Amino acid sequence: MLKGKKRTERNFLLAGENAPFSYNEAFKSLRTNLKFLAMGKSCKKIILTSAIPAEGKSSVCINLATSLVEGGSRVLLVDADLRKPVLHRYLKLHRSRKGLTTLLSGGSLEDTILKLDSGLHLLLSDAIPPNPAELLGSEQMKTLIDTLSQHYDYILFDTPPVSVVTDAAVLSQYTDGVILVVRQNHATFEEAQLAKKNLDTVHARILGAVFNDFDTKSADRESGYYYSYNYDYSDKT
Repeated sequence: MLKGKKRTERNFLLAGENAPFSYNEAFKSLRTNLKFLAMGKSCKKIILTSAIPAEGKSSVCINLATSLVEGGSRVLLVDADLRKPVLHRYLKLHRSRKGLTTLLSGGSLEDTILKLDSGLHLLLSDAIPPNPAELLGSEQMKTLIDTLSQHYDYILFDTPPVSVVTDAAVLSQYTDGVILVVRQNHATFEEAQLAKKNLDTVHARILGAVFNDFDTKSADRESGYYYSYNYDYSDKT
């Protein structure tokens, strides 16, 4: 167990030259694992979700996307959380006036996709629709994903917690797999189990899990590779 008061603040750290070595290596390891998965089956359209809120899935999504770009891949990061989008805040961008909802309503790709200096492409969330799950499961969404897949090596979707709403489960029918983010000492075993059950029910392909906010002080240091298998972050989205 972590000592002291339970942390609930949202601190975002972007992997890169200003981040700790272990932080950067964790995302490089995750990137490498994804590329190994892709050798067997198609693995380019990926959902990131969590069991409950505040497990760090949005920050993991951003950093994984950034790491993939640094590895030479063409990447689109989609804010598919049409209820409480946060990617624009973490990336210090203005809330998009034209984003995913606009695009699904007939907007153009040229008006909605942003390109950062890093090379990462973004499709942010704009207007909050009254029916997020229905929109994500629509034929328009399927057509959009098929079109985008022709232009990118990876498309990462940041979605709401799968044990709270059905959005991630619904969207999974159009993607190649799901990564479940689980924060240490936050989600209970039962909550994580329910998240897996909800994904299994719709036959989603679960690629694996990221164990977030891992307490490295309690890790077994006999192996020099524990940073490669445990992902240690301090943000909680």
